[in-house]
Amino acid sequence: MNDSQPIFQQIMERIESDIIIGTYQVDELIISTTQIAKVYSVNHTTAVKAISKLTDAGILYKKRGIGMCVAPGAKEQISIRRRDIFLNQTLGGVLAEAKTLGISMEELIIAISIKNDGLCRS
Repeated sequence: MNDSQPIFQQIMERIESDIIIGTYQVDELIISTTQIAKVYSVNHTTAVKAISKLTDAGILYKKRGIGMCVAPGAKEQISIRRRDIFLNQTLGGVLAEAKTLGISMEELIIAISIKNDGLCRS
């Protein structure tokens, strides 16, 4: 955990990442709030808040008497939102900083190509 954002948001992002990478599939049970509290050493209320927010967003749904499950379309919904944040906020910040530092587009492309080498080969 880090101090840059509230703990419940960090927990939400970890669960979302687990959904994106396939740790949790559609209709599959996720880690319980009790387990979240233990694993991340947080108050149970914090774990409940994270799960509640994911439920409100349509990422999770409750199976009565069983637990919380991944909602159909959750992976796509998370990917679309995160892609939008990356392209519009993260990348925008990188480009603004590059401009401030006098880094050309060509230099950025080269740097990205070098960093990407071996990571995203198709």
